Amino acid sequence: MNIKGNFKFILIGSTVFLIAYLFVAAIPLGSDINFEPVWTIEISQDSQDLKDLQNLESPIENKQISIAATSETFILGDTFGYFSPDGTILKSTQTKDLIAASSFGWSINPQEAVNPILYSPIGEKILSITGEGNIHIDEDRIYLFRPGGDGVSQYSKEGKILWSREHIAPITAFNSSKAGTIIGYADGKLMYITKEGTTLFSIYPGGSNYQIILGVALSDDGKQIICLSGIEKQRILVISITGNQHKIVHHEYLETDARKNCFAHFTPNGNFAFVEVSGALAIIDCKKNEIYTVAVAGEIVSVGEDPVGSLFTVLSKHDSIYTLTAIERPNRIAGKTTFTAKNAFLIQRANTIYLGTDSKISRINIRGTK
Repeated sequence: MNIKGNFKFILIGSTVFLIAYLFVAAIPLGSDINFEPVWTIEISQDSQDLKDLQNLESPIENKQISIAATSETFILGDTFGYFSPDGTILKSTQTKDLIAASSFGWSINPQEAVNPILYSPIGEKILSITGEGNIHIDEDRIYLFRPGGDGVSQYSKEGKILWSREHIAPITAFNSSKAGTIIGYADGKLMYITKEGTTLFSIYPGGSNYQIILGVALSDDGKQIICLSGIEKQRILVISITGNQHKIVHHEYLETDARKNCFAHFTPNGNFAFVEVSGALAIIDCKKNEIYTVAVAGEIVSVGEDPVGSLFTVLSKHDSIYTLTAIERPNRIAGKTTFTAKNAFLIQRANTIYLGTDSKISRINIRGTK
């Protein structure tokens, strides 16, 4: 499917307005594709506490019963919270400290966190971890990163340590999925830990003049890993897992090196993966073991994908300029636009996009994809 036409956003008023809010109409990308703005909400307005909403004897009470399954989580600078698909801000909180949040819960981590606490979306205490470190939450998976950056532990929902790992080098890449956890280190070590807490493998991929793992992701079924490895002769690795065996099924050297921690992510169905490389987004077709690249401006903030259709969106940032790019698989740019903001986020749920900038969140529906 080829998408023709212009992908344009009409900017009016303040530069902090959300792009979608500034549409004067749904903007067509072709004869059957268009972006349709649905709503825009102000984070500072109509905010309610989830605990209060849960206690209301009204239809809203039923609406909040499965809050973890129906709400979206947002983090915009020093503000975080939850909102519903219909455009209701369910909770918003400001803090100057580090924030960890998901639909399962949230934690505020001071610079030197001691005995950090994890709360549910409605503010109920889930668990308290004894010791120092920052809580990290990935869906309902709970981790504690130790001071110094070389140690991490995973905890159960009851606060029990499931496993801990320490290494002589600091962690430089980290990702988890339903199947387990993948960790990359500054000395080039790559470690895969299953959801049961067993180390399936621990290897040094090598192949570069300087060993370091800069980006890594694990598929939901635990059968695939993508990795950005090394500096000077940097390369992308695609690793296949069969039982207790692993094999590098594809690798590709890059012309230029990234020198920072890079975005890496699998689509939910595992058919595609994304890895940020220097000045571009690498798109891996995991069925064909083929790698495509698309030039992007700045650092990748988020990639939203449609597991069914062919159109996905990318949000990147250079200084205070954000670029929103629509891409047709495998690597055709359907259109792009830029806007200025201090903070922004992008979430794509199939044919729905949630775009946040500074103090606003908008919902945009993608119509006509196949």
